[in-house]
Order: sequence, then C-alpha cells, then structure tokens
Amino acid sequence: MNFYLREYELIQLTLLFSILFPNESANGGERLRGSQERKNHLLMRFPSAFSSSTHHLLESSPIDDDPGPSESIALQTRVPSQTAEKLVAEISDDSEDEEEELQFRTVNDTNPNLTYREMVLRIALIAMLYYPLSIGLTFYQKWFIKNYKLPLLVVSGHYILKYLFAVIIRFIYECIRAPRMRVSLRDQMRWLAPIGICASMDIGLSNWALEYVTVSLYTMAKSSSILFIVAFSLLLRLERWRNSLGFETGLIAAGLFLFTWKSSQLDLTGLLLVELAAACTGIRWTVSQLVMQRDDSAVRHPLDMVAHVQPWMMIPIIPMIWLFEGAEINWNSVFSFQGHYDPWLVVGLISGGGLLAFCMEISEYLLLVNTSGITLNIFGIVKEVATLLLAHLINKDKLTELNICGLVLCLSGMLLHGMNKRRQRMSRSLVDTDHQYSLLSKSV
Repeated sequence: MNFYLREYELIQLTLLFSILFPNESANGGERLRGSQERKNHLLMRFPSAFSSSTHHLLESSPIDDDPGPSESIALQTRVPSQTAEKLVAEISDDSEDEEEELQFRTVNDTNPNLTYREMVLRIALIAMLYYPLSIGLTFYQKWFIKNYKLPLLVVSGHYILKYLFAVIIRFIYECIRAPRMRVSLRDQMRWLAPIGICASMDIGLSNWALEYVTVSLYTMAKSSSILFIVAFSLLLRLERWRNSLGFETGLIAAGLFLFTWKSSQLDLTGLLLVELAAACTGIRWTVSQLVMQRDDSAVRHPLDMVAHVQPWMMIPIIPMIWLFEGAEINWNSVFSFQGHYDPWLVVGLISGGGLLAFCMEISEYLLLVNTSGITLNIFGIVKEVATLLLAHLINKDKLTELNICGLVLCLSGMLLHGMNKRRQRMSRSLVDTDHQYSLLSKSV
C-alpha cells in the first residue's frame, strides 16, 4: 500500500509541474530531461512535505471560483496549502542561472532515450552530408572566382538564392502541413541581426584578406576561430570552463597553425582582416547555438534559421560590394565569363553555387543543433585539413616534419574533445540513473 501511495505522490508532483510550468510539457520529449531535473530538485527539497501529504489524496476539498496560485496547486495536487505556498516561494526564488542552464540543451541532452551509438550515428550521417557539400563548394568557388572577378557580388547572389529557397520550401510546407512560427522584429533585431551581420562580415573579410595573404597563411590564421568560439561560449555560458577544454582547444589551434606553416612573408593587414573574420565566426556560431538550442526558440529548425538570417546578411555585404567592386560593376562585367558575354551561363553558375551553399548551411545548422559551436568548428577544421591534404596530393607538395607534427597535434586535440564529450554524456546518464534508482528505493 505504501508503494502505491508513493506513486500517487509522484503523480501529484507531475501535476504540480504541469500547473507551474505549462510550457514545459508543450514540446514533449524535447523537455523531458529539464522537467525530470526540476521534479528531482523539488523532491530533494521537500521529501517530508510530500510524504506527509498522502492522506489528503482521498479527501475532497471545496474549490474556490478564483483560487490563488498556491491554493490552485494545493487543490489540484492535494498538497497542504502551507506546503504549496512554500513550493511557490521556493520556485520563484530559483536563480536565473539554473533556469538558463536548463534552457540551453542540445537535442542529445533533451532526448535521453537516444543511446550514445544512436547519437554518434545521427551526427555521422549529418557529417556525411556536410563534408561533400562544404569541400565541393570550396573547390567550386575557387574555380569560379578565378574566372569571375566579382566574388562579393557572387556571395550576395548566394544570399538571395538561399533566402528564396528557404522561403519557397517553408511556403510549400505550410500549404501541406501547418504554419511555421513567426519571429517578431524585436526578437530578430536582438538575436538574428548579430548572427546575420557577423556571418556576412566573416565571409566578406575572409574574401578581402585573400587579396593580401596566401591560402595557407589564411587557414593558419583562421585556426584561431576556435579560440574565439570557446571564449564566447564561456562568456554566454554555453560551456563551463574545464582544464580539458582549454587543453584540447590549444592543441587543435596550435596543430592547425603548424600544419599550415610555410615560410611566407607575413602581411599585417591580411592577418588583421583574418583575425577579425575569426572573431566574427566566434560570435556567429555561439549566438546561433544560443538561439537554436533554447526551448522556446522559434528558429530551432535550420530552414527557419536560414530564412530569417539571410536578409540581415545582406546589410553589411551591400556596402562592401559598393566599396570594393563598385568601380568594376557594369552590365558586361556582371554577365561575362572567361571573356565571353553569356548571361545564362553566369546565372546558372551562380545558382549552382547558391544551391550548394544553401544545402551546406542547412547541414551546418543541423550539426549545431545536435552538437555545439565548438564541435561544429572542429568539423570545419577537419574539412580544412582534408582540403589541404587533398591540395597537397594534387599539387605534389611535400609535407615538412613541422607540418606532420601539427597534423598529429590537431588530430589529438579532436580525439580528446570526442572522448571528453562521450565521458560527459555517460556521467550525465549515470546521474539520471542514480536519481531514478534513489527515488524508486525510497518508494518501496
């Protein structure tokens, strides 16, 4: 009999949470972990109060027309009113830090039913989509820009095409299924504008820097982007500082630096532009993670993110086009390729690159939702290493001992990051299991 009464207490507690946090149950499994932690948190704070309330289960209570918060909780959960008032006070006094920590969960964290193998398989499938698109777009753009001297204009064309693709797909989805969520202008200016502006600045500054530095020096300097991402992740409290995090980040950055090291003359202007681009990368992906992994976010889906961010990306690129390419833009230069006037060919090549860029950005946001900004940057570094190795094989360049040492350091840092992520997930699962076991032990 005591066991069943304890079960009723857990049902009471579940009802209590549906009253206090009605939005918590709106998204089903995505918020299961947060709700479970809150329930465990309350059980630990009020074990005696709930134990003493079991005899109220079979009692009937008069229901007021307009009960207050604590009275409503007491009536619907059969918890004594004094206990309910204490619960309301305790929950109201919970720190914002705990609230924010529960809000920023990755999909893996919010779905405890996923095993580690299933999680790895999901990320591997997304990575298999990301790498061919990203590497293919890199080589495609290098070939196209070499024969078409207006790179920023091409980038702006990609922005427009990505926006059109996202809007058309969203429209078809809304016609078939249900309307997508809308984001207010205020929220767009607060969250999405920084993402779009920083993303556009990252691309624009990177293209500008390539006029001053070689590709190897650019890749070497851009390796500092992981340091910016870690710094902004700590600043926005998306990550907690761990010595292992600093160590693996340092290994990856130093390894990529040494892997791309060549005895080339350093250009300070180009280096400054690359570092500014790396800082924009850090802001872009940390704020994107902050926005997409919130439980109440309207842009958790990559398609919604692309549709809302692209207009903001146009704002900084237009002045850059006018400043750096304005003198060269005319009807003939825009629609000429390899010295031949062919508008349909130019439009087709830009559209092909735009489609590749759209698919790649969708895969990037999928990785971000399922992992983190740091992990996404590591995937990008793997792509850079693979691209450079491929370039070495094609161009028959020899890797120096310093380059090989850098490659080993870089891969070691990535391996450590993966091992630490696995250890964190396993320890988190053990904590949840211990909580559930302790609750069941007390119930028997």
